[in-house]
Amino acid sequence: MRNKDKKGSEISRRDFLKLAALGTAAGLSSMLPHGAAEAAEGESGSASASQLHGLAADSVSNLEILPPGKKIRYDIIDSHLHYLDFLEKTDGFPALCRAMDLSGVSKSVIFGMGIAKQWDSTMPEPPAYYLSNDSRCYYYSATDYILAEELLAQPREIRERFYPFCCGFNCNDRFAADYVERLLRLYPGFWHGIGEIMSRHDDLTALTYGEPPHMDGGGFLGIYDIAAAEGLPVLVHHNITAQNMERVIYLDELKRALAYNRDCKIIWAHIGISRRVEIKGLTKIADELLSENKNLWVDISWLVYDYYFLDLFPDNYLDGDNLDDWAGLIERHPDRFMIGTDKVGHWKTYPNEVVKYYSLLDKLKPKTVDMICRENIMSLLKFY
Repeated sequence: MRNKDKKGSEISRRDFLKLAALGTAAGLSSMLPHGAAEAAEGESGSASASQLHGLAADSVSNLEILPPGKKIRYDIIDSHLHYLDFLEKTDGFPALCRAMDLSGVSKSVIFGMGIAKQWDSTMPEPPAYYLSNDSRCYYYSATDYILAEELLAQPREIRERFYPFCCGFNCNDRFAADYVERLLRLYPGFWHGIGEIMSRHDDLTALTYGEPPHMDGGGFLGIYDIAAAEGLPVLVHHNITAQNMERVIYLDELKRALAYNRDCKIIWAHIGISRRVEIKGLTKIADELLSENKNLWVDISWLVYDYYFLDLFPDNYLDGDNLDDWAGLIERHPDRFMIGTDKVGHWKTYPNEVVKYYSLLDKLKPKTVDMICRENIMSLLKFY
């Protein structure tokens, strides 16, 4: 129950969401009431995803979601999913749940987008993606509050399907750990992990204000410490090398981050791959890393599957590995892999992003399938 003496200093969830949508939430965290999770149980008037993002309820229910091109045969927990896009917009939770139901996805890790794309005054039309133009990007702390408030406003049957992570902070800032600690206090019992946070991410981090982040320095180390202390896994995007360079140049940064705090469980997003990141022998590199670092896990998501597992590089690059090589690697480390869609706020093509993994799952032992589809991610999450 709320303290009536503090009532005058509180803002309503509806007012907060309006302010957050305008990008002003960074300075409002001290005004938020404690016990948001408990408050959500009894507040039916909270703003929903459709209200916040200008979608009428009927348009949310009528959003087109393309059916999967295959029969659903696996029960999956999505380990990598952004609720918001780079404009901090979304199709919302009800539509997402419909997409998950079509895909055989029972539950999902969920996080916002910690970097937002700016609409410059010189641009005649708004961007749709961070690569839409050369306008800059910036760290957006309101993403965590938008995610938290919208998820808490959903009915129980929707809330129970998601494991929220926090990500809205500048990892170059040594105060980042303080921000995480504040979120844990403001939303007790809510956060299950940290991420996706950005280390080296080619065009994205090049476009973002400030110095390029690297996962073995800046505010990252403090994040690892609080994550280890709180039992939270950390999902990090860290390219293995620069674009258009076959020589691996960023791997030592990952190794130093892993060695810094062995109690911190790090999930390496996309196995270090991004657009135009093309190297040979990625299975060998991943094998060595997993053998030498027991606090490392990897998620198979986004482009790494299409490019490196299925050999569908847009420029016909040949990396030397095939789907059988990857299946063999997973069988050697069955407790260290997970799969995710990496969809970004919009769910039209979500089902096909899930069933594309069936070609890999069909090559694995049944127990291994259970582990990479469900058990591995569940073993990492913090539960209260």
